[in-house]
Amino acid sequence: MNNIVETIKQTWGRLSRPMQIGVGVFVLGVFLSLVLLALLGRPQYQVLFSGLSPDDAGAVVAALQERGVPYQLAEGGTAVLVPEDQVFETRIALATSGVPTGGVVGFEIFNTTRLGETEADRQLRYQWALQGELTRTIRQIGEIADARVHIVLPRRSLFVQESQPASASVLLQLKPGRQLTRDQVRAIANLVASSVEGLTPDNVTIVDAKGTVLNSPDFGELGRVADRFEMKWRYEQQLENSIVAMLERIFGFGNVISRVNAVLDFSQMEQYSETYSPVQRGEGLVRSVQTFEESYRGETTGAGGVPGVDSNIPGYVFTDLGEGTTEWERSEALTNYELNRTETWLTTLPGEVKSLAVSVWINGDLEPNQLAAVEESVIRATGLDLSRGDSIYVASVPFEVMPFGDGFDLPESPRAIPVPYLVAGGLGLVLLLVLIWVLTRRKEPVAEVPLAAALDVVVGEEELPERELTPEEQERLHIRKRIQKLAQEKPEEVAMIMRSWLVED
Repeated sequence: MNNIVETIKQTWGRLSRPMQIGVGVFVLGVFLSLVLLALLGRPQYQVLFSGLSPDDAGAVVAALQERGVPYQLAEGGTAVLVPEDQVFETRIALATSGVPTGGVVGFEIFNTTRLGETEADRQLRYQWALQGELTRTIRQIGEIADARVHIVLPRRSLFVQESQPASASVLLQLKPGRQLTRDQVRAIANLVASSVEGLTPDNVTIVDAKGTVLNSPDFGELGRVADRFEMKWRYEQQLENSIVAMLERIFGFGNVISRVNAVLDFSQMEQYSETYSPVQRGEGLVRSVQTFEESYRGETTGAGGVPGVDSNIPGYVFTDLGEGTTEWERSEALTNYELNRTETWLTTLPGEVKSLAVSVWINGDLEPNQLAAVEESVIRATGLDLSRGDSIYVASVPFEVMPFGDGFDLPESPRAIPVPYLVAGGLGLVLLLVLIWVLTRRKEPVAEVPLAAALDVVVGEEELPERELTPEEQERLHIRKRIQKLAQEKPEEVAMIMRSWLVED
């Protein structure tokens, strides 16, 4: 080993300075190439699952170890990373096997049977599985990071008075910067209520992680008032956006401001009226006609019957044809007319617009005719009715220049660059700097002792002493002058000669 080291030292010492630099650069390039190949050859890891609980992280790691898939842990053990080319395949395989469970258990709990299980135990498992399935479903909403569902199923009773309704409570953890709308809260309440027998949306309480009640059966009138404010706000926002979108096409982006104040009538009214009109004789609508006709003709005895029958029974016409013959007739007609009746149902839904007040500001200094044109266009676009009491105000004024205007470019968020590429880029930069330094050093004139007086001329002229020159100094001065003259006449040939001297040395 010592001999090898000494041989390397001797060989290195015999090399000229440029060759030593070239060898160093070559060795450094080989080293950097090997490092770069090693870094690029390593697999790139991507996130398989993130935000895992300790139980889920342990289950995922155990499944990966069983399948022989390499992995890495990040974010304090809550995220699991696998090679980039195996992310989707591994995720599908684990999802098929039910990993991770998200900290909840669904209906897969019934995949196994338990000996000696009672009906009460089975009911408890069903409730547990139902809560887990609802939790998984609610987590699919984009604004929700995590959820917990608790269901109370009362015992069934044979007596109606002792029966109690089911109830449920939902705890939501929202993603940072996200917020649920009232429609989404109602959707969650309806989802839970529709999944549990005997549960109504009024018996579902929804709370966020901060302890704010989002939906509660105790809201009552307060909830309806909040709905009215939200309806009013949405209607005003819709009108404002439509006005700004229309005018910005003319005056440019950010040059229009609009505000709308709407007065809505939330009263609901139902009105019913029923009107009868008399029927004109012979002109009404016939509903039914009933006609009855009866006649009789026969032989009689000497007695003529009971006196007074024809006067006591109206409609009978009695004719005495003499002894032995009797004849009578009866005719009735009944016509029923349909009564004229008019029914009117009038229902007024809440939310009717009672009045509107619109204000529009435009950047700049517009002429009166331009402001009048803008006012007319806004009236037509929003459906303002000035006779109803609606009002509109349009004005123009130069807007204040904001610090973040069109001329200010917001900084973009830096994109994450993989570590191997950063290392490779840094090593490449170092190699480039070394090559530039070597090339720069080779272009500079090099002075060596064996080159004697000729190289001294290249390095620079020596100051002549004030005394008389010796023969040796005179000879050196003569040689220097000849070389200077030759370098001025044939600089390329002199440079080639000097490069050959450097290589031979």
